[in-house]
Amino acid sequence: MKLKYKKIVLLTCLSTMGIGLLTLMIIQGRPKADDQANSTSSIVAEAQVNDDEADVSAMVAMRASQEDIEASEVTPTPTLSPTPIPSPTPIPVYPLEEMEGMDAFIEVFFTAKASSDVDKLKSVYLDPSKVESREQLQKMVQYIEDYRNVKTYSKKSYEEGAYIVYAYHEIKFSSINTLAPGLSKFYVITDDDGNFKIVSDMEPEVEEYFNARNEDADVLALIEETNTKGEEAKAKDEDLMIFWNGLDQLARSNDSPSNQNGDSEEAD
Repeated sequence: MKLKYKKIVLLTCLSTMGIGLLTLMIIQGRPKADDQANSTSSIVAEAQVNDDEADVSAMVAMRASQEDIEASEVTPTPTLSPTPIPSPTPIPVYPLEEMEGMDAFIEVFFTAKASSDVDKLKSVYLDPSKVESREQLQKMVQYIEDYRNVKTYSKKSYEEGAYIVYAYHEIKFSSINTLAPGLSKFYVITDDDGNFKIVSDMEPEVEEYFNARNEDADVLALIEETNTKGEEAKAKDEDLMIFWNGLDQLARSNDSPSNQNGDSEEAD
């Protein structure tokens, strides 16, 4: 083979080998580049994921905060109900009953009144100054000889040791043979020594309670029974009827405005 051809063959081999080495270097260098690219992509992706997670967390927090705000805005403010005022305890009302010693006590009152015994009357009153003078008493009982057949019916008051006393009695009028049934009412308390005393002046609330008991069923029945006996007595004795009617007219005239002086007395 000529020299010229040998050189051509050698150059061709060297060229082929150089291309092969260059290709090998490219091939060997490509994984590193790919790895670097992949690593970079992974870092970018991880950063992106972290950014996305941060964004999601921020959005969740913002949403929760918004829901709290909306809940606080939507939830109505509870309306405070006024504290109910407790109902007052009702005042007790007691039945009529017969009370030991009350008949005898009221009999002392009626006996002293019929005889205009001022001192005896003062002994049965809580306030002795409320007893009328002898002259006034004599005028009040000028037609009465005495009180008979006294029977009392008592109601406990809401005050401790106090009683509302209804006293049935029959009056013997002068020159009248038939007894006239009547009903008197008293407010009686028990003093520190355990003695009964008649009260003439009551506190307004006590007086209201005292007057209201006239509407109790058992008291209405007692009043009706007394009135029935009175009508029977008047029907039996014409003299009693005339006298009784005269007393009624006198009482009405005394109750007229022209004859009232601001004082009041309980009449039998």
